[in-house]
Amino acid sequence: MATQTAATAPAIQETDAIRKAMGSYIDGVRLGSSSVMRPGFHDAAMIFGFYPGGMMTHPIQALYNWIDGNGPSPDLKAEFGAIEVRETIASVRLEVRDLSGSLAGTGVRMSDIFLLLKTDSGWKITQKSFHWYQ
Repeated sequence: MATQTAATAPAIQETDAIRKAMGSYIDGVRLGSSSVMRPGFHDAAMIFGFYPGGMMTHPIQALYNWIDGNGPSPDLKAEFGAIEVRETIASVRLEVRDLSGSLAGTGVRMSDIFLLLKTDSGWKITQKSFHWYQ
């Protein structure tokens, strides 16, 4: 039993660190501030997804620009789905509801899948893929 506890402690620490990186994204969306979310992302991160009117395939700066232009989304609700960790890589599924703002409108629902990489400075989001429900 002690071996099992010792084996799960690092996994719990990694999951907590991943949730912290994801928290910077969630807080940034809620506050409408890319400077809040930026620390959670790798400099070379990308964003891919479907939104009303098309498909997005861009460097992460496109997300930062959109967040700053959209402004605050105070009623945002974000729920974690699966978090999977494999040594130095991880995936996170996030369900977002009630996204709002000057660009989003109101009541937006999205499904996100994030890929993260464990770096010397901690877990960093390397990719955000999303589907914006209409």
